[in-house]
Amino acid sequence: MQVNLKKSLYLGLAALTFASVAGVSTASATTANAASHHVTKTTKKHAKKATKKHAKKAAKAVTFKVTKSLDQSLVYKSTGKNAIFTKPGGVKNNKLKVSKSDMSSKANSTSSNDLFMAYQEVRTSKGVHYYKVVSFDKKVRGYVYTKGVQKIDNPTTQAVKPSNTVGYVTTNNVYNLPAGYKFGADSSVKSFNGINFSADKFNVDDAVTVYGGDTYYKVSDQNNPLINGWIKSSDFSNNIPNSVINSQNAAQNAANAVHVTYVSNANLGSTVMTKSLNPANLQNNGTYNAKDVVNSVNDSLKGTGYNLINSSNITDKGSYLKDGSVVNKGENLTVVVTPQNNRQAVKYTVSQLQNPNSFNQSLAAISNSQLSPVNMSQNTYDSLFKGNDNDTFNYNNLKSQMLSYGQPMYQLISNDAGHRYTYTFDANLTETNAANPKLFNANNQLISNATFADVNSQSMSNGIDGLNLIYTVKDNQTGQQQTTPVNGSGIVTLFNK
Repeated sequence: MQVNLKKSLYLGLAALTFASVAGVSTASATTANAASHHVTKTTKKHAKKATKKHAKKAAKAVTFKVTKSLDQSLVYKSTGKNAIFTKPGGVKNNKLKVSKSDMSSKANSTSSNDLFMAYQEVRTSKGVHYYKVVSFDKKVRGYVYTKGVQKIDNPTTQAVKPSNTVGYVTTNNVYNLPAGYKFGADSSVKSFNGINFSADKFNVDDAVTVYGGDTYYKVSDQNNPLINGWIKSSDFSNNIPNSVINSQNAAQNAANAVHVTYVSNANLGSTVMTKSLNPANLQNNGTYNAKDVVNSVNDSLKGTGYNLINSSNITDKGSYLKDGSVVNKGENLTVVVTPQNNRQAVKYTVSQLQNPNSFNQSLAAISNSQLSPVNMSQNTYDSLFKGNDNDTFNYNNLKSQMLSYGQPMYQLISNDAGHRYTYTFDANLTETNAANPKLFNANNQLISNATFADVNSQSMSNGIDGLNLIYTVKDNQTGQQQTTPVNGSGIVTLFNK
């Protein structure tokens, strides 16, 4: 009994002890869970506050404000380190205006157009400083980091004046300041109320070289000291300008001219044209001999389609001139003219080029029998090839309608069964004084009033008369340029009308 009682007592105590421990554990867990819930709630609250604070800070936009206005007379150039933007960095809606690469090019440029004027310094809300700049050519305006441009201390340097400081100004662009001296200087052209000072002599008082290497002279008018300013050195000359000489000559010619009214003999009340002429050999007493007046009038009629005249066709103060008459300068004359009515076809020769290295001996006329005919209408033929002796021969019209690429006479073919040869028009050789001396002058320029009579009077060796149209020839069997002469001479009539 006693043994069993002890065992029961032991078991009972063990159970009690287990229950006590279990009770403590349960209470502890409850307490721990409550504490954990409190910590989690507090952490989330702090995290939420931190997120809101960070978001509020991140959402704050970058702004800028002007910290000071800058001296606009100063000159800046690019350093090539930074680009130019429409707004300072970080500001909303900012866009690139000039890339860093382009700014690097401007840093190496010698043109004053690539210089800058900085007129504001600004600071962003992040504390970064920028300049607001504009280029000298006004094509670029925007914001650049302050290290993106640097000030030029001496935009001009003293230059040497010309050895002869008295001369003429050959431009109307007289500036208040040399271009490149500061922003806007190149557009500060002075106005002298339309005064013509081209014939005035000027003194060079100073000379400077601006950034980029251009030299400017400070000049003053000897006749009118109020006319002064800066000009490019290239606009100063010790010689009187050709424009002034021409103007003076024109004024002199106008004073010495005779004034001619041309009337048609078919209707003496009908004025054909009027001209002021300057005959040769003005006498010391201010008169011209009738012969010189007639020659001057006939020169003026060249290419007009009117017959040339003699002294009996000219009236001065109602009286017809005689060969021994004299005419006063400034006199009003009337000339009776008669239109020509003898339209003839211009002569022309088609010439084959034999040797490009020996032009004068390399031409041979190609006869009509050797060429296939060219078809054209009678109206086309009459309009291009016919005219009065004193009509202007319109070579350009003929060339555009007949001799240009794709036109009927640009390429000709031989009249044999196999059409062995192809002839191609060569404008470079045709349009020369050597080939057509009455149609092209010594400088190979077209004589604008060359007449049908002039062209028809041309006569060269090898039977080449009239208008000389030069062709290169190709042998279609061999593919080579032909070098043997093509026999034939005279006027070529290539076409069926």
